[in-house]
Amino acid sequence: MKNLNPKKIPISLYIHLPWCEKKCPYCDFNVDVDKQNGDEENLLKAILEDLERSEKYISNRKFSSVYFGGGTPSLISSKIIEQITKALSNKKLLNSNCEISFELNPKEVMNDYLNELMNAGINRISIGIQSFDQKVLSSLERNHSSMDALKAVEIISSLNSINTTIDLIYGVMDQTLESVIKDINTFCSFNLEHLSMYQLTIEPNTIFYKRNLITPPDNSIELMEIEAKKILKRNKFYQYEVSSWTKNGKESKHNMNYWGYGDYLGLGPGAHSKITTNKSITRMIKLKKVKSYIDNPCKTTNTEITTKNYDLDLAMNLLRIKEGLTFDEINKRNIYLSKTFLSKLEKGVEENLLEKGGIKASDMGYKFLNDTVNIFS
Repeated sequence: MKNLNPKKIPISLYIHLPWCEKKCPYCDFNVDVDKQNGDEENLLKAILEDLERSEKYISNRKFSSVYFGGGTPSLISSKIIEQITKALSNKKLLNSNCEISFELNPKEVMNDYLNELMNAGINRISIGIQSFDQKVLSSLERNHSSMDALKAVEIISSLNSINTTIDLIYGVMDQTLESVIKDINTFCSFNLEHLSMYQLTIEPNTIFYKRNLITPPDNSIELMEIEAKKILKRNKFYQYEVSSWTKNGKESKHNMNYWGYGDYLGLGPGAHSKITTNKSITRMIKLKKVKSYIDNPCKTTNTEITTKNYDLDLAMNLLRIKEGLTFDEINKRNIYLSKTFLSKLEKGVEENLLEKGGIKASDMGYKFLNDTVNIFS
């Protein structure tokens, strides 16, 4: 790996708050369902200690975005969140236009709590709606109802002072095309400007994986995607990333930093980081269990990105961006392009999976993105 300049690479902050009321059977995130008295305060101390001892990773940079994820962050007191944002502000670690996002379960979307979060500096909300269809929510074994989902978006769409995104899932057991269409139309009927839309995948370490579940066939999934895209485009939403749609320039800065191969520091149990130094790029994972992290918040498992896997690691991120990046944008982000990467890029152009003039999948290449990415393996 050539000499790198981490000070010119943008950096984001991810804070993992692991507690949930229950673990959803399709979830493979690091969650804990056994929160005890005093755990919030102990985790806060550990996160602040972790931040204090992460100066070498931050390398005199300011965070372009902060993301509170989980778990279910909205189960945490707003006072805990405020102490974290105050610490970041006091250390002058936030850009002046820093995006600070916070995930909520629909049941916790209440005006008083939202006001407390906004007073703590939160300026973007992400709500795990998943569906407005009670049958789909029941199939997913969610702990909120369709009424909770509708009430949540009614409350949040009435607030003009905060950006909002919601999550929707499609390809659920027994889900119909009509259900997906209704979900997208319902989303478009509210004053919302961002959508994350995911196909249900059954991961090996989930509860669903142990069951003999039948999800809709590929042709039904494709129809769901086609109809959803038609409705979103008709409502002036545009796709800017594999799972993300927006309008009026409300892209997620945090996710775009991930896909743009920026650095990110992860704090909290099981949090992931990607950190660039002068001579290496390293991915790190914190201890997963809450007590283990509280006892030793700085311990990580590290994997260095080598010249052998760098091309694939880079392609897996950059090619998620629908409009791609020009070579000028690549230079501005201080992204290193190896000779082998550039050679594979030419091959992709020859195969009509990539376009000339930057790093961007063609229409066909984006449709078959896994094949396009594998050019760089």
